[in-house]
Amino acid sequence: MDPRTRQTFRYFPPASAPPPAGRTPADPGRVRGRRLIAFGLTAIFLLSIAAGAGLWLLVRLYDTLPSVEELENIEPPLVSKVIARDGSVINEFGTERRFWVSVDSMPQNLLDAVVATEDRKFYDHWGIDVKRILGAVLVDLVHRESAQGASTITQQLARNVYLTSRKSMVRKIREILTAIQIEKHYAKKEVLELYLNQVYLGAGCFGMEAASQRYFSKHVWELSLNECAVLAGTIQLPEYYRPDKQKNMIRILNRRNSVIRSMLAMHAVDKATARNVMESSVDANPMEPASKTAPYLMDLIRQYVIDKYGEDELYSGGLVIYTTLDPVAQDTAEVAAAAQLIVLQKRLNRMCVDSSGIAAKLGIPRDTLLAHFDSLHAVHEKAFDALPDSVRLRTAQVVVVALDVQTGAMLTLIGGRNFDETKFDRALQALRQPGSAFKPFVYTAAIEHGFAPMSVVLDQPVTIATPQGDWRPENFDKEFLGPVTIRQALYKSLNLPAIQMLLAVGADTVVMCARRMGITTPLSAVPSLAIGACEVIPMEIISAYGIFPNAGMRVTPYCIEKIADKSGKLLETHAVAPQRVLSPQVAFIMCDMMSDVVRRGTAAKIPGMGFTRPAAGKTGTTNDFSDAWFIGYTPQIVCGVWVGVDERRSLGRGVTGAEGALPIWVPAARALHRSLPVENFHRPDGVAAVNVCRESHKLAGDFCPDPLPDYVIAGTDPSMTLDSCDIHTGGRLRRSPDYFGPGKGKRGADKRRPQMF
Repeated sequence: MDPRTRQTFRYFPPASAPPPAGRTPADPGRVRGRRLIAFGLTAIFLLSIAAGAGLWLLVRLYDTLPSVEELENIEPPLVSKVIARDGSVINEFGTERRFWVSVDSMPQNLLDAVVATEDRKFYDHWGIDVKRILGAVLVDLVHRESAQGASTITQQLARNVYLTSRKSMVRKIREILTAIQIEKHYAKKEVLELYLNQVYLGAGCFGMEAASQRYFSKHVWELSLNECAVLAGTIQLPEYYRPDKQKNMIRILNRRNSVIRSMLAMHAVDKATARNVMESSVDANPMEPASKTAPYLMDLIRQYVIDKYGEDELYSGGLVIYTTLDPVAQDTAEVAAAAQLIVLQKRLNRMCVDSSGIAAKLGIPRDTLLAHFDSLHAVHEKAFDALPDSVRLRTAQVVVVALDVQTGAMLTLIGGRNFDETKFDRALQALRQPGSAFKPFVYTAAIEHGFAPMSVVLDQPVTIATPQGDWRPENFDKEFLGPVTIRQALYKSLNLPAIQMLLAVGADTVVMCARRMGITTPLSAVPSLAIGACEVIPMEIISAYGIFPNAGMRVTPYCIEKIADKSGKLLETHAVAPQRVLSPQVAFIMCDMMSDVVRRGTAAKIPGMGFTRPAAGKTGTTNDFSDAWFIGYTPQIVCGVWVGVDERRSLGRGVTGAEGALPIWVPAARALHRSLPVENFHRPDGVAAVNVCRESHKLAGDFCPDPLPDYVIAGTDPSMTLDSCDIHTGGRLRRSPDYFGPGKGKRGADKRRPQMF
């Protein structure tokens, strides 16, 4: 066909064409309906799955919510405070610095400031503010972030107590559900109290009371409106707004003013008040954290509370522990001990350098090494450590214990030079030889067995057979004075008379006397016991000395007066339980004899060093000057000082009790007595004043020139205990070799002829 004549054909079926065989024509409306039904069923199915998943998620989340018991017992961890004798806080135990304060004790301005800033509808909602949440969600969707804002006070409490600060939708849902649960179990006032004691406010402070103390050095109930607004504003960004940082001041002022404007909007303040506050400055008065004074005592308290109440109660229970510590005396003793340890350590440094020859080994001039010892020792530490043990460098250590005589309350406690270096408490755990500090136990036993202060014993050489061979003890100065009274023997600290007195009354008797007075360590009933060849615990012997001024009553040392829980309920109080171990008469005579140690004996430097009160005590020095003691007391306080080396090596020749211990004891004693009245040792009934002849040491007669006053235990005629002077008789002088010595006394007194040792 010619293309030019080709025609295009199209097929148009007839309008009335019949449908295919077996099929009926579809209704368009019905088709659309079916499609809608299918879509609806699919949507319902998907929504059901979503609802089921959501319900399953809610059930799972609900299972993770706090239990009813947990909700009803919200107990945030609280700091336990340690209170000194003067009421000051000297230490804190806790994981979070928080102190519980009732909402009724908080100023209304603080409550209003927090509510105005954090949750204005707090008193109206049921845990969540739906309107705020929806608004926050929309804002967060715009910024493509998860919803995090709009938390009510109750939600914040839920987060702080039960949840974490990690941002997630699941955490937010749990926060909302928990807040609703909290509102079911607590009234609004209780929620606010929990929140204000729980919220973090920077500088390690949790709760308003801790922050108030930290930033303004006052209790929360003492805060001004200005300070309340500052603390309320700190909640949002604690470290950013903490008021003790000068660099924060501009933003603190802006934040404070924002809080005041919010309070004004709630009609919590009037315009004039708001304007005055916003025009004022923020004057922080930061309080330093509680000092770490008396670390050995704090460790003793820590161990006691943990053993009795548990670790959680100490670090989270908010206990208030009232102690016996005198912080002024403790600080004074620590300063004095540190100064004296420097002096003693220089001796030890010099002994190490001179005995080891290390200066030559290191090629350092001796004087240079000694002048810069600490720094050079650190540089050449390995060389020092390699020295033989006999010449190795030693470290001076110290013990200072002061007790209230009548109660046993620990007023000071130093257990070593540095608690951080070693936790070993030498006051309570060390075993040290007391040296001459043991002699009072010997003379106490002697007085109990009928001897008197003017009883005479010979100070002369003696040889004593022992299983180890013959023993020939000597006095400190290797001299002998011949006949002396036991009073003289004590204040001059003579060894031979003490040994002979122990032999006279029996070593077992002396051991039993020391046991009654509180010495628990093993004591061998041997002659060397008289001069302290035994071991004692410093706390025990110091406490035992306190029996003398306490009229023979023994009390147990203690350091905790009472413990209260966070609500102020007393958990325990200390009850003093004195026990009589000496008669008042024996105790007084020992006080009078030991007073001579301070007046004219081995501790006679004390008045010249600045302590002039009536005092008594005893020095102690052990072989090779490895231990130096002074235990002294007044009618009110007993204080003991020990210095030495842990390895029982010499402190250096001449470091006696007087040289080593008194420079610490005197400042400590002055501080301990700073507010106490001056008292004398009380003479009880049953102690008679007598005059004693200076030459015969017997009862003075009418012809004895310048007799000495002294005391004896009365109850019988003193002439039944002591002979009368037989030198000054009727104006004639008659020398007599008769002296009152061991074997004479109330018990089994031999009136025929006194013995002489």
